[in-house]
Amino acid sequence: MRPRARISPSPHRPGGNGRVLKLLLRRLAMSLPLVFAVVTLTFFLVRLAPGDPAAILAGEAPSPEFLAEIRAEYGLDQPQWRQFLAYLTKAATGDFGTSIYLGRPVFSVIWERFPATVVLTIASMVLASILGTALGVLAARHAGNRLDTVISAGSLLGYSIPGFWIGQLLVILFAVELDWLPASGMTTARVTYTGFAHVLDVGRHLILPAVTLAIFLLTMIARFTRTAMIEALNQDFILVATAKGVSPRRLLWHHAFRNAVVTTVTVIGLEFGAVLSGTVVVEIVFGWPGLGRVFYDAINRRDFPLLTGAFIFSSVVVIAANTVSDLVCAALDPRIRR
Repeated sequence: MRPRARISPSPHRPGGNGRVLKLLLRRLAMSLPLVFAVVTLTFFLVRLAPGDPAAILAGEAPSPEFLAEIRAEYGLDQPQWRQFLAYLTKAATGDFGTSIYLGRPVFSVIWERFPATVVLTIASMVLASILGTALGVLAARHAGNRLDTVISAGSLLGYSIPGFWIGQLLVILFAVELDWLPASGMTTARVTYTGFAHVLDVGRHLILPAVTLAIFLLTMIARFTRTAMIEALNQDFILVATAKGVSPRRLLWHHAFRNAVVTTVTVIGLEFGAVLSGTVVVEIVFGWPGLGRVFYDAINRRDFPLLTGAFIFSSVVVIAANTVSDLVCAALDPRIRR
């Protein structure tokens, strides 16, 4: 009797799910020392910046006694290693301290501004993912032709131009010259909309900053997707599928793109940190009330607790996004689960 062949577990069977769970646990275990390193570096590097937050908070020509009182109130009179231990103990429980300038808990300030940044980031990433993938596949489909040259040159140009310059050009064209879209803010200042009208108002304000933020990621996705698609189209299984009479569209999307999509998802996950950091510039240019504005104000005011908390919070979000990207790649390609 011939022995039965052993069938490896598929992604939809318990064995596949167990490997995904092990991958998740492994990523979480790797994230803990990374978060600790981020907290440590952020805490000490922020305090190396010039400027005294107590002097900024005290105003012009404060008395030495008043400065000493402010430093004692916020623990700035303690050695930095004691400040770090105290901060680390509180941060482990989710307490990032109190903003020196605003006088509010840091986490509440971050959580109040974070939804606006989420809206901007998700809109830009969805736009960049759709357009970048489509352009990358189109360039690979016409590799070596004029269309491929145009898309590749446009990707290089979009990658090289600074985001703040693109944002200003868009404001001049669409907000000043054509008067089609608002130049800044998240909602209309003089009118209060409700319901679906509010959603449309936010959407109109979202177009310019989302496009500005999406350009960098779009170019990266297009370039890497093009390379991965060209490599996939040159594989032997594509030649076999072509010989069997598979239609060009099915050959492109069902066979080649399914092998190249892992590269696209990886690029999206890796560049999430760059997109999140790009919101700082974009939110300043367009007056978007998000976490980027919190960074800018905290730097100018030397608000150490708020700046440190915002850095740590953003780092954790980036680590979480990369972990999700790894899990999606593992779901798409079983070989990654090993």
